[in-house]
Amino acid sequence: MLIKTTYFYSPPENFSRVKVFLDVEESHHLADVLRAISGDEFFVANGIGQLFRCKLEKIHSKGAVAEIIEEVESVNQPSIDLTLAIGILQSKNIETALDWSVQIGISAFAPIYMKYSQKKLGNETKFIDRLEKISLRAMKQSKRAFLPMIYNPIDFGDFLKNFGKNFDGIIYADPDGVPSVPKRMTIDGARICIIVGPEGGLSNIEKGELSEFDAVPLSLGNARLRAETAAVVAITKILVAAGNI
Repeated sequence: MLIKTTYFYSPPENFSRVKVFLDVEESHHLADVLRAISGDEFFVANGIGQLFRCKLEKIHSKGAVAEIIEEVESVNQPSIDLTLAIGILQSKNIETALDWSVQIGISAFAPIYMKYSQKKLGNETKFIDRLEKISLRAMKQSKRAFLPMIYNPIDFGDFLKNFGKNFDGIIYADPDGVPSVPKRMTIDGARICIIVGPEGGLSNIEKGELSEFDAVPLSLGNARLRAETAAVVAITKILVAAGNI
């Protein structure tokens, strides 16, 4: 039997030239949920863009071992590298933003403390663990093979100071922004950061900080959007402009 309904995930270090090891959680889904047995075939992504067709050999208490049959083509990542930086929202809303964005094809996700963000997180480690699980689930559900990086929560100014220069361009959602994505930000291989504010939007001070990085304000239309919706619209608008959708 070939299982096509879902992808499985194993990090690169769990692959050898001919074998792959799946951890307890993945093997539980494989054996107890999908009722796979030795000889059944399924697909395993390594999180860095590669997808493999594998054949189950055995399941034991620590996981499962499968033979790698061949590398196969996976859903392509966008031609531009997209990082979504979003003001920290209520848990359910920021999780939704991450889920939808991973399905579309972002490369990284950065939860940012902004002026109008929710109060400081009580347990950042638990928060990141939750986001990583959602990102993994969204990657597998959308049949992608690339697992986005999740930044640790960081203040807005520190994010720009530490990472702003790493991008070829920065775009932020703004009702008064330009209607179209600049062509220079749609070139293949471009590293673009999309910034979406929390429910209260970006403050004037934050917009001033962005101007120091030649960030471009982008209009998402006349409707007032929730932050998680605005993130999806902004990503989609950029990918359409780049010819990826």
